[in-house]
Amino acid sequence: MAAMKPPPYSSLAAFLAHYRALSSGASRTADEDRLFAELSAAIAILSPELRAALDSSDSTASARRSRERAELHLRRELVARGIVSD
Repeated sequence: MAAMKPPPYSSLAAFLAHYRALSSGASRTADEDRLFAELSAAIAILSPELRAALDSSDSTASARRSRERAELHLRRELVARGIVSD
C-alpha cells in the first residue's frame, strides 16, 4: 500500500493541532493510523530534547525558548517536505 501523503497545512499550529488530535484519538481508522504515522515520522526528525520541548507545557522563559526553537526546526522541515505551506 502506498504511503499516505499528509495534507498541506496552512501553519505549524494547524499541523500540531491535527497531530495532537490524532495522537489522543483512541479509535483511529486505518487511514488515520497511516496519516498519524506520517506526521509522527516528520516530528521524529527532531532530537529527543526538541521533541520533549515541543510537548512541554512549562511556561518558564527557558521552556518557552526551547519550545520556540523546536517549533522553528520542525517548521523548516515541514516546509521542505511540503507539509506546511511557506
